[in-house]
This record gives sequence, C-alpha cells and structure tokens, in this order.
Amino acid sequence: MPTTDHFAAAELARLSAAKGVRNVVISPGSRSAPLVIAFNRQPGVRCLQVIDERSAAFFALGLAQQLHGPVALVCTSGSAVLNYGPAIAEAFYQRIPLLVITADRPEEWVDQGEGQAIRQQGVLALHMKRSVQLPRLLGDDLARWHGGRLINEAIDATLLPVPGPVHVNVPFSEPLYGTADAHPAPSRVIAQVMTEPFILPDHARWLIAQLSACRKVMVLAGQGVWSAGLRQQLLQLAALPQVTVHTEATSNLDEPAFITCIDRVIEAVGERNTEALRPDLLITFGGAVVSKRVKTLLRQWKPAQHWNIDVGQRHFDTYQSLTHDIAVGPEVFFAQVSAGVRPNESTYRDGWKLLDEQARSAHHHFVDHAPFCDLTVFRTVLARIPEESEVHLANSTPARYAQLFDRTRRQLFFSNRGTSGIDGCTSTAVGAAFATQRTTTLLTGDVAFCYDSNAFWNGHLSPHLRVIVIDNGGGNIFRFIEGPDKDAGLLPWFESPHTRDIAALVKSYGLAYYAADDAASLDAGLTALYAPHDRPAVLHITTDAQLSPRVLRDYFIHLRDAGSSPA
Repeated sequence: MPTTDHFAAAELARLSAAKGVRNVVISPGSRSAPLVIAFNRQPGVRCLQVIDERSAAFFALGLAQQLHGPVALVCTSGSAVLNYGPAIAEAFYQRIPLLVITADRPEEWVDQGEGQAIRQQGVLALHMKRSVQLPRLLGDDLARWHGGRLINEAIDATLLPVPGPVHVNVPFSEPLYGTADAHPAPSRVIAQVMTEPFILPDHARWLIAQLSACRKVMVLAGQGVWSAGLRQQLLQLAALPQVTVHTEATSNLDEPAFITCIDRVIEAVGERNTEALRPDLLITFGGAVVSKRVKTLLRQWKPAQHWNIDVGQRHFDTYQSLTHDIAVGPEVFFAQVSAGVRPNESTYRDGWKLLDEQARSAHHHFVDHAPFCDLTVFRTVLARIPEESEVHLANSTPARYAQLFDRTRRQLFFSNRGTSGIDGCTSTAVGAAFATQRTTTLLTGDVAFCYDSNAFWNGHLSPHLRVIVIDNGGGNIFRFIEGPDKDAGLLPWFESPHTRDIAALVKSYGLAYYAADDAASLDAGLTALYAPHDRPAVLHITTDAQLSPRVLRDYFIHLRDAGSSPA
C-alpha cells in the first residue's frame, strides 16, 4: 500500500509499528498530513481521531495507562502542540509512555510572520524524557540513517529506563499530500532489551539487618498497580511486629493487614500516642501519595532513616528525611529482602492497628448518623460500584473522600495525581474505558466535569463508562481548606460556581442522564446508572454546598476525639 512521500513520516509509522505502538490518537490539521497518511496506511496500527488536542492527549494517557505500552499522539503545527502540555506533565510525573509526534513548519519560517509557525522545537521539553527534532531534509543515505536512529531512540525512550513521554518534532515542507510506493534504504529496527537491576548481596544483607533490628518500621505505598508477588511480600513484612504497611486507594494494595485509610487514622494521632507511632525507619515506593496529612506528619516526625525505592533514582525527598535512594524496582527490592527479615520485640504494628480500629469505629458511628451530604454520598457510591471494576478519581475532592472508606470490593483505583489537575480527568477515564472495555466509573466534581466536557466530543466512547458527578456548587474543597473559607469576599474566586446546566450538557452529547438529591433518589439513580447502556451514562448528584464542608470538619473532629480517648 502506498504511504506518504515524506521519508520521516513514513519511517515514524513503520518503526512505531515494528516496536509495538498499536494506537495513534490523531487530531485534525493540514501540516500533519504526511503523518496521518503514514499511520493510517500502516498495518498493525489503529488510528483514533479526537478533535480537541488537550482532550486527545489525556485520552491517549488513559489508553497508555491501561495498555502498559506507548501510545502515539499526532497533531498539526502551532498552538495545537501547546494543548498537549497538561497531559504531558501528568504523563511525565506518572511515568506513562506517550510518543508525542508534532508536525512543524520549516524552521526557516519561525518568527517570520508565517501562520502556525511558533518556536516549536523543544517547546514541551521540561516535562519530556526526551525531545527530538528530525531533520527537514532526508535526501541522502547519511541523513536517512540519522533520522532512523533518532526515531529508534525516541520510541525506546518512552519505556527505558522508566516509562514517560517523548517528543518528536517533524518539520514538513509542502507539498504535504503526496504518496510513494516505497522509500530507499528503510531504517533498521534497533531492538529494545528490557533489564532490571538488583541489590548487591552485601547491601541486601545490610538492609535486612536494619529491618530486623529496627523496632518501628513504616512502609508507605504510593500510586501504582502492583503484582501479586509484591502484595505477598508486603503481607510477609506486615506480619512482623515491628512493621506497619500504609496504603491509599490509588496504591491498589488493600489488605486487612495494612492500614488502608491513611487520612482517617492519621487524624487520630495526637500528643498521647505520637511518640509510639513515629517511625524510626520509613520505606516509600510508588507514585504520588494523596494524603496531605501523612506528608505533614512525616515531615514533623523526621524519621532517622528514609529509604525510597525507585528504579529511576529520582531522589524523592518528599518527607525531608531521605537517607537512602535505592535504585531498583519495588518488586525487586521486596523480593530480595522480605523473606530474610526477622521479628523483634516491638508493639509498633499493634499500636497502629489499635488506632486504626478506633478510627474505623468512630468513622462508622459518625457516618451512620450524618445527613445527606458529600460524605454519605461517597459511602453509598463506593459501596455500589461493581466489584472488580475500575474507578477513576477526579481531582480534587473525590481523590480525598475516597481515602476515608474501607475498600473491600477488589476494584482498581486510578487518578491523575502526577500533577493533580482537574483539566483532563474525564478524558483520561474515557481513554481508559476504551482501552479495557471493562466497567469503568469516574467519580468527579461538578467543576472538573464541566472543565473537561470535551472528553465526550469523541467517537470512541465505551458503553462501559459510568460517570458520577457530585455537584456541591463549585470548588467545594475551598470551603474546607483553611484560608479561603475565612474570607467571604474572596471565596467566590476559589470556589468558582460553574453556572452550567449539567443535564443539558450531558444530553447534548446523547448520553443517558440521571439525577439524585437525597438518599432515595441516589439509590434509584445508581440502579439505573449501572443498568446496561449502549453509551456512557451520567448520574448527577446534588448536595448542599454549605452543609458538606461543615459535616467534613465535624467528622475529623470526631476522629481526633476518638484518638485522644484511652483504648
């Protein structure tokens, strides 16, 4: 089949397919015509059109997140490229492989009054693993060898040594729409060989000795999806009296032996028990941690040792106590050390478990007697999401409320916590649902939902996607955060009521719409939402903007009181 007559575009498509890139998300444009022709005619590649570049990038992020492999993005020149920025930053910090391919005008036309000719080379470099500029002229063997080598390196860099986004900027001269049956001297495919470092034996013995001798060890898991093997190794550690394992919803490590509701139990830490609960050794791994409470507490506590486990050796000193940066994957680290650690005489694990039980009891007592508000809505919703399905938590309120409830339904939780923005939460969930074709629920707020409503301007919507919008009248988190809530004159600038007709917005995309504003209608709405649909469906829940933050404040006071009471 004929391909584009532009060598760079043809080689990008051919080498991408050869290296396992199976999905390309394309936004329309003229300068990108050679790329569109090349990828559209490349066997083994599925091309997906998403018009809005910002939404397209988050859609691709959701795809790559679920497929665990690189997804390509293609757009035209000019401001189209800049719209990729928010999703690229998220992919960079969440380590999601995106191959970002942007068409460009010839470099000679930059700053010369030519349309769609901006300073595009390296424009996204601060949040890219690598930025590559392909030569405009590839007319001889040496230039073609150079271009092919750059393309090989760029695709490989999306995965090695750790995943992330890579930018390939490709200048094209007109004409743009020509085709050719073949190109001379196609580039070699340079194969990737995956490797995994390990801890040297002497160092492993030292780490095991430290873990065996230390009386207070806290393991804190960040965002990620982990293997059954790592889960078993953590359970092995959690059985030791000196070890406590703390996880969050987005850690996807929910076990009765772990402390799985960090914010809930942290609130019960006080002067009476702080010294007994402060770790001497902190071990961290994974991506972002949502809980601001645990970050604040650990920065105050300053453990004597903090080991961060990360194959990319990022030197993450989140808790201002980093002493050892261990450059292996968590799977390797725990496999090498867990079995060798010996128990010692310690009450550390049991102290945390006792506090966890006190907080759980106080939690249930409070929520059982709370009025209809955000807190009780999350309790009901989380209990009704189908088992073994996927849940996407939008920023910022849903990602926080979800941390307060026990998770026992074997769901996987995802959230854009790399940068914690609201700008692409819906588009990411749309991409993820399309990738898996499994039941996928997005829990979002009204502002985040309206902000990213172009997510539904997309011809690839999965009928398995369910969206639950909890509408508390704006950015309700600012009624809870200390500062904005103290000044009634400033609060509207933070809370930002959306003033949109969400029912009309949903229906404009041809999606099923359900509404709830009390416990009975919520129950009925959830039943209707999870019935079979041929397109995504939306449940719009309205709560009281004044009541919900008051209830949440009272909730945390109740937890604090529980922690200060004798066991």
